[in-house]
Amino acid sequence: MMLGAVLLVLLAGVMNGSWATPMKRVRGWQWEHIWLAWAFLGMLVIPLVVAAATVPSLPAVYRMAGPEPLVRTALYGMFWGAGAVLFGLGITRVGLALGFGIILGVGSSLGAVVPFVKFHRDRLFTTTGLLTFVGVTIILAGVSACARAGLLREAATPQKRGEGSFVVGLIICVLSGLGTTFMSLALNEAVPIFASAETLGMPSTRSLNAVWPVLLGGGLVVNAAYCLFLIIRRRSVAHFREATVTNVTLAAVMAVLWSGSNFVYGAGARGMGTLGLVLGWPVFMAAIVLTANAWGVLTGEWRGATTRTITWAGSGCLLLVAGVVLIAGAGRTS
Repeated sequence: MMLGAVLLVLLAGVMNGSWATPMKRVRGWQWEHIWLAWAFLGMLVIPLVVAAATVPSLPAVYRMAGPEPLVRTALYGMFWGAGAVLFGLGITRVGLALGFGIILGVGSSLGAVVPFVKFHRDRLFTTTGLLTFVGVTIILAGVSACARAGLLREAATPQKRGEGSFVVGLIICVLSGLGTTFMSLALNEAVPIFASAETLGMPSTRSLNAVWPVLLGGGLVVNAAYCLFLIIRRRSVAHFREATVTNVTLAAVMAVLWSGSNFVYGAGARGMGTLGLVLGWPVFMAAIVLTANAWGVLTGEWRGATTRTITWAGSGCLLLVAGVVLIAGAGRTS
């Protein structure tokens, strides 16, 4: 059962690491147009449809859980949503490969440590806790190596400096990584919601389906507000008419990959035991980073990079993987 759960988490990571790639095919729309379409489909439509289809007594689940966990989960979702906005801005400046590596390296480390300290403080000085913190240290070293690779690539292409420089992108990505942590926190805070679903007969591998509409609904508020602000300020509503069918299709593919990865991750993490939502998170993040780096290579982001730059980037990825493997090993000792 544990192996199957880990494989589900890895599959979720592959899906999530692929979801932003279709953005490169969008024509005629600006960032805010595709982001708004993706957010509407991925944060509202798909989560509601899946939850309604798989949780027969969804209103009863929310009534049983009570308003406090619902509000708290939605609030954390709003903080995560701010990180999602920064994610979109960050990867446009530093690229898919480095963007995913930096953002999710920060998010995976904090997303493991903060819930561990908050919800499992009694295990901090056990073998599980110590392995987790060593793994987080290695992950942060990997983030630093990825950042160094980006700075070297930036130095080789001075024409890209300015507003879209790597330094600006790096700051945005780190802030986004901090925001990403709130999804892990929200999932751990949402225990009353998925526990209510399980009390009403839902298996643990599907009980998180009741959480996603609440969490992602909070994220949608922030993302939609920012995108609409940009569209109104730039008076670019008419851009939605350009290549509408193609662009909406691309947004739908993005939404299916991204939102679907959340449901697959929920099933896998809940199948990993009591610490699944803590230790499954960095495994999920690592699979995303590796997939995003593969897409970065395939789409030519590293074409022309020096051997030194590639060495730093490769070393960063290896450190990220090593840190996550160590944290995953901590799960076996829990």
